[in-house]
Amino acid sequence: MQIRPLQADEVDALVDDLWLPFAEEMGDIDDYDALAEDADVRAEALDYRSEQVEAENTRTFVAVAAAEESDSAERSLRGYVTVADADSPPVFARGSVAKVKDLYVAPAARGEGVGTELLERAHEWGRDRGCERAALSVHADNDAARSCYESMGYETRYLKLDCPL
Repeated sequence: MQIRPLQADEVDALVDDLWLPFAEEMGDIDDYDALAEDADVRAEALDYRSEQVEAENTRTFVAVAAAEESDSAERSLRGYVTVADADSPPVFARGSVAKVKDLYVAPAARGEGVGTELLERAHEWGRDRGCERAALSVHADNDAARSCYESMGYETRYLKLDCPL
């Protein structure tokens, strides 16, 4: 398994093989994250991900199967993580943070440590950019993801609450 930055010519595969399944899984966990039916979701996702490839403060890393791990019927992208560095407001006595925006591992690759490797690479990228900590959000009902994050030292700092109006 190789963890490396997403290349521009892989955006279609990322969206089709990883992001759309990720979005559908999140919608199944909570209707709040269901995809819009009246939007061209794929086209919007392609545009957004293509812009991120070029962004200075954002990086998407992909887990790519080695040639011997993949056959022609199997996709080579096993998972991805997107991370962005963000400065803290100057009124706070804390440095910048590496914000993990997305993390997804294809079902066939789960339980193999791919998510951990992707997070470690995101952390390394953040450290290289001077970030002093990493942060992420996770669905309260996504027990598998929460377990992975907590095993890597993530702790609950805030709870996000919302209600319908």
